Amino acid sequence: MQSTVVSFKELCGLSSLASLMQCMVAVSPHFLGPDDTPQVVLNLSELYPTMAMELQGIVPEVLKKIVTTYHMKIQSLKALIENAYAMYEKIVHCQKAAMEFHEHLYSIGTKECLKEGKLQKAIESFTWHITILKGQMDLLKYVKNNTLENLKQIHFAAVSCGLNKPGTEIADAEIQKPHWSLEVIPEKSK
Repeated sequence: MQSTVVSFKELCGLSSLASLMQCMVAVSPHFLGPDDTPQVVLNLSELYPTMAMELQGIVPEVLKKIVTTYHMKIQSLKALIENAYAMYEKIVHCQKAAMEFHEHLYSIGTKECLKEGKLQKAIESFTWHITILKGQMDLLKYVKNNTLENLKQIHFAAVSCGLNKPGTEIADAEIQKPHWSLEVIPEKSK
């Protein structure tokens, strides 16, 4: 996902640190015709805004590249949002199973005749891996929220630059409304 966003930003002539709103504002003059009517418009009625060219005649190569890269970027954002929940659920399942197994790890180690030092290292390693799973869940939540923020920036930039297809504006609440939430698993108290 990050590579498509970065390539879109580069086509806009901005650094990879620029926001998508800055990119849309920077590229918007390319989307306007000589009479300042939009030649490329965004349909904002969906969560994933689509871009359509309303050009007649020869389409500049740069414009084709921008539109193609935009579509690739939207597809990667869509894939991330749609797959994040399933991935999150898999990580949650692994974490729950690991936490249940962790409760019995000491007794399993003693049954297998592990020496105290090796048993302690095994428990510490296992605990570290559970911590890694928590970090992955936090990272996935951050990326999903960042992706939703990117979509919101595209929406606002399109409206502010007059690039939205007439009648396709959606309310701010609909843009922010997540399809699901990613919640942290509560730890068991000892």
